[in-house]
Amino acid sequence: MSLIQHTLLLDHGNEMLFLVDMETLEIRMANGAVSRHLGFTREALIGRQITDIECALTDVFFWEEVRQGIAPDEYHAEASYLCADGELLTASKTIVRPHDHPDSLVICAVPNGQLRHTENALADASARLRATLEATADGILLVDRNGSIVNMNRQFSGLWRIPEDVLLTNDDAALLDFLASRARDPADYRRRLAAIRPDSDEETQDLVHLIDDRILERKSRPARQGRLIIGRVFSFTDITERKKTETRLKLAASVFSHAHEGIMITDAAANIVEVNDTFTRITGFSREEVLGKNPRILRSGRHDEAFYKAMWHDLETHGSWQGEIWNRRKNGSLYAEHLSITAVNDVDEATLHYVALFSDITDLKDHQQQLERLAHYDALTGIPNRVLLADRLHQAIAQSRRHQRSLALVYLDIDGFKEVNDAHGHETGDQLLIAIAQRLRDTLREGDTLARLGGDEFVAVLTDLETRNECDAVLSRLLQAAASPVKIRQHTLQLSASLGVTLFPQDNSDADTLLRHADQAMYQAKQAGKNRYQLFDPEEDRLTRTHQKSLRRIDEALANNEFALFFQPKVNMRTGAVIGAEALIRWQHPERGVLPPGEFLPLIEGSELAIRVGDWVIATALAQMLAWKRQGLDLAVSVNVAANHLQQNDFLPRLRNMLAAVPEITPDRLELEVVESAALEGVTQISQLIEDCQALGVRFSLDDFGTGYSSLTYLRRLPASVLKIDQSFVRDMLWDLGDLAIVEGVIGLATAFRRAVIAEGVETSEHGELLLRLGCDLAQGYGIARPMPADELPGWIAGWRPHPAWSDPRNAFPQRDELPITYAEVDHRNWMKQLEDALVAPDIAHPELDARKCRFGQWFEGEGKRRYGQAPEFNAVGSLHSKVHELARAIVVLHAKGETGAAMQRLGELRALRDALIAGMNALGTAAVSRRTAS
Repeated sequence: MSLIQHTLLLDHGNEMLFLVDMETLEIRMANGAVSRHLGFTREALIGRQITDIECALTDVFFWEEVRQGIAPDEYHAEASYLCADGELLTASKTIVRPHDHPDSLVICAVPNGQLRHTENALADASARLRATLEATADGILLVDRNGSIVNMNRQFSGLWRIPEDVLLTNDDAALLDFLASRARDPADYRRRLAAIRPDSDEETQDLVHLIDDRILERKSRPARQGRLIIGRVFSFTDITERKKTETRLKLAASVFSHAHEGIMITDAAANIVEVNDTFTRITGFSREEVLGKNPRILRSGRHDEAFYKAMWHDLETHGSWQGEIWNRRKNGSLYAEHLSITAVNDVDEATLHYVALFSDITDLKDHQQQLERLAHYDALTGIPNRVLLADRLHQAIAQSRRHQRSLALVYLDIDGFKEVNDAHGHETGDQLLIAIAQRLRDTLREGDTLARLGGDEFVAVLTDLETRNECDAVLSRLLQAAASPVKIRQHTLQLSASLGVTLFPQDNSDADTLLRHADQAMYQAKQAGKNRYQLFDPEEDRLTRTHQKSLRRIDEALANNEFALFFQPKVNMRTGAVIGAEALIRWQHPERGVLPPGEFLPLIEGSELAIRVGDWVIATALAQMLAWKRQGLDLAVSVNVAANHLQQNDFLPRLRNMLAAVPEITPDRLELEVVESAALEGVTQISQLIEDCQALGVRFSLDDFGTGYSSLTYLRRLPASVLKIDQSFVRDMLWDLGDLAIVEGVIGLATAFRRAVIAEGVETSEHGELLLRLGCDLAQGYGIARPMPADELPGWIAGWRPHPAWSDPRNAFPQRDELPITYAEVDHRNWMKQLEDALVAPDIAHPELDARKCRFGQWFEGEGKRRYGQAPEFNAVGSLHSKVHELARAIVVLHAKGETGAAMQRLGELRALRDALIAGMNALGTAAVSRRTAS
């Protein structure tokens, strides 16, 4: 065959022919069939590597073997060729090495016409490979024989946390650099990776420690095609948690073996399944001796069944129990242990095991008992000390509350012990204390406690007392025991004791306060003569503490200028003149507002503070009088002075100094009021002081006159110029005949002794009218004016006018002859008040309902008719009196029937009749006075 025929055959045949250089894999020659089937020109193929167009994985691996010089001389296979338009062409190829060109290979590839089938098969194979890679839990990395990355799954990129920008580069070097950077030791990572050759048939396994403390297990094995190694498969598994678990298990095993606590594990039925060495050391039982046994083999017998029931209840309810327990060793000796038991449950909360940890605390308990002995008992006498006393006392209080029984706390102090100690020495004193403590303890009942606080002071707690007599008996025995003679060496010593006692719950205080109260009572017993007991009075102590607190607060108020003077005018009701004012102290309390003197003066009575407050009142009153005088108001002012204030030796000099400080005020404008009862207590001294003050020009009055027990002799010896009728008599004299008689008597005494008289407590115009009829012109009270601040008094004086009724002719001057009418009027007021009281208080009887039998009716039918029976006003009074009684009987009947509402409604009618009757009596009196004056 000619050369032309060979060329035509090569170029126009269907087989694709290639001549490839074995060293460079470059295409040296390609026939025309190559161009027809693949679409490349010859020029585009010449010089390119064959692996650019043979793209199957088997093709790549084959040509890699060619490059390494291990390819066979003849090779048959299916091939996939990349076309110029991107499609794939499958063909059956044969590769041979010609003898005349040993450095080249000839490829003869015959297209098989199944291009689409091959594509689908390759796609399916690739999909299966990808699915397999993604389905595995490990991270997978495929490299070829050169170490180039062929494939990886998502788990791999996730394990290594490879950023997307690194993945998209498809740059093997960049990816490998990133992997190295994630390792804790990048250099070591690179060194160990380089040691794993991709073409080696060795399988490897090692650990990679990452910078985020995760641990990856790395495994690799060769990838083979037949007997040919075509690359390496790396798998990566995150074993961080597994390593931690292994570490914990190793640690737990180490702890179990080397723990200083005994450890015992049982199954759910409480049979022992494992113990550690410390268990054996503490109990004496070996592991083999206890396996399968119940822990009850360790029971000491010191705990009852209730103890173990409570333990199992906690285990079943809470899943754990801990506490102290006594158990028995193998040799029979007892030991104390601190035990903690925990239930181990499965996912369904069913108990699988119980784990018990315990430590031997026997030595600790022994030491604790020694310490408790030292901490709770007195080293000298062996009886409880202050610490144990506190505990016993708290328990006794709780028991007393629970059983509702009394307890007594006794504070005992040895009388004269210091003298014995000084005379005979401390050693003798200590022996004496030991002996007395023993006697005192023997005296007490079972359940009582005796404690030593220190020195010669003891405390006894007497519990479960039923009666006071039972307590007194124990106290008497304690006194007798303390006073019994004690022989110490050659000395016979006899002392006594003083006892302070407080009773709970009568003294409902806490433990510390009870002890303090008993101590206070003990000092009272000492002061009362020793060798006795004194009972603490809680109410007296409370009042004392409250009083002391009040004194401190009042003292602060004086220092902070919280006090002020109010002034109540005194007037002449007959003439309308304002004759003066009484200075009354008020406390302008920052929280409680303005307080009257009754709220605080009784608290300071008899104290030094009362003297200072009294001086402040006098000085402030004088200063106010000066201020008024400079305003054009010259007004006399009276000031209340306490008896102990007057009785101070320096009262007169201090009063003289206060007067000297306001020379514009003449001393006669100041009046000192002293309570009658206080003046009588030291009549001689008070009398002399009054005379000395009068020598200065200061006037005196006897306040609250009629409330004391004065005699005419005392009244004559007290040179006071004014008598003040106490407001309690004045207020009730409108309906109380007794109070009316007292008021009349005081007015008579004042007239007889030539003293002025002024009435306090004038609350209504009726009070003023009655006083004027009795001969008392001067008065003060709410019916005239309430006490007011100093700046309001001048305006009040300017606008004040007497009540019009006071100018009635009947009140123009004392009407002694017409007093029976006044007494009859008071009788009727009293009858009316008694009826009103009976309607609101069921235990009060109603007054006489017969108009002829009541006191007013008796006067009306007797003396009244004789004196005034001819007067027309008298008959009008009689008619009204009858109507009053008729209506009163009707009201009482309604009330008796239970018709209280109706009865109370008609009471208004009755009051109107009462007022009309009283008006009629006034008219009768006025007419009688007029007739007598006319005659």
